[in-house]
Amino acid sequence: MTAHLTTPELIKVANAAVAAGLASMRPVLLGALNAQFANSQMGLNELPPLPQTIADLQRLNSVRRLVDGSVPLRDWLGMAVELVGPREEAKVLREALDKVARKVAGEPTPFTPQELPETNEKIVHQDDMVPVGFLAGGVAAGRSVARLEVPRFEGGDQIELAPGKPLLFLGTGWVAAERLLVTNHHVVAAREVGEPPPADADLRAQAAGARALFGYDADTLPGETVLIEALETSDAGLDYAILRAAAPLPGPPLARAAERLPNLVNGYIPVNIIQHPGGRSKMVAIRNNLVTASGDTDLRYFTDTRGGSSGSPVFDDTWRVVAVHRGSSTVEDVDFQGRSTAWVNVGTQLAAILDHVHANRPGLYAEITGG
Repeated sequence: MTAHLTTPELIKVANAAVAAGLASMRPVLLGALNAQFANSQMGLNELPPLPQTIADLQRLNSVRRLVDGSVPLRDWLGMAVELVGPREEAKVLREALDKVARKVAGEPTPFTPQELPETNEKIVHQDDMVPVGFLAGGVAAGRSVARLEVPRFEGGDQIELAPGKPLLFLGTGWVAAERLLVTNHHVVAAREVGEPPPADADLRAQAAGARALFGYDADTLPGETVLIEALETSDAGLDYAILRAAAPLPGPPLARAAERLPNLVNGYIPVNIIQHPGGRSKMVAIRNNLVTASGDTDLRYFTDTRGGSSGSPVFDDTWRVVAVHRGSSTVEDVDFQGRSTAWVNVGTQLAAILDHVHANRPGLYAEITGG
């Protein structure tokens, strides 16, 4: 297994963290990690600030992922970015978080952020008022969003971190029909960036071994586990997969937008994401994701934080699914609501996915749409 970051990258992160004053916040940073791992593996704070930070990062950089599917280095970097805020050192931390998060999730990178036309715009959202029913609609939609755990297979064998502890890849899925769940193809592929794709038999075994956890709305809530029994269909280009559950799913099918979101000449349409970022308990990003480009297959939306979790439903303000979130990348020198840094996110238009299903699996399309 290769490290998440190179040694020069790791030292650059350590220097930025110390310069930003994070050495004194070590307990907070370690608090973002799996508690058992942090308590047993991270040791005491016994060195001067820079050597201690480098030592911590070296340990985190050597861990691929834990048995719960979490990636300690990604979690450390995520907390570091939050703690640093708008300081100039944040750029180094954001870039490292972006690299690690995309790599371990297997997120495709279908665009070069610096070449996007939106980077030359001043992106400002002016109206955050919504009807009071907006909140109730979000709560209802959240019942149909689940955390996904996908085991990894290679050559027909399930890969384990320890006996009885499978290597898990995490994502988000959502209910499309009584027993159908939608997510990203790269979530089910269970491979990191740069690795060869799984053989078809391994891909199907991974899907059949996956589990969906509903109602995981807080760390203290156990949720309800539903087993997946099969991969119904998928497409790497559109980056979607449709899974069949072994039993009826506990949440109702989410409402679907009838049409693609339009491109506005003046202004930006806000979208909302319900997600399990990094496999953590359910989170909601509302009205601070602004659509800047809507094409036949892709939807791009900017935000001020690294949002989204692979496979998450992207909603309009009436809580209809318009896209499936598939990736994020940081971009500098963008005037986004008064900030010079933003994250550009990309999702696959749900309409494009349904068109593909209709053309290739008409029976499955009818099961999803009811006609």
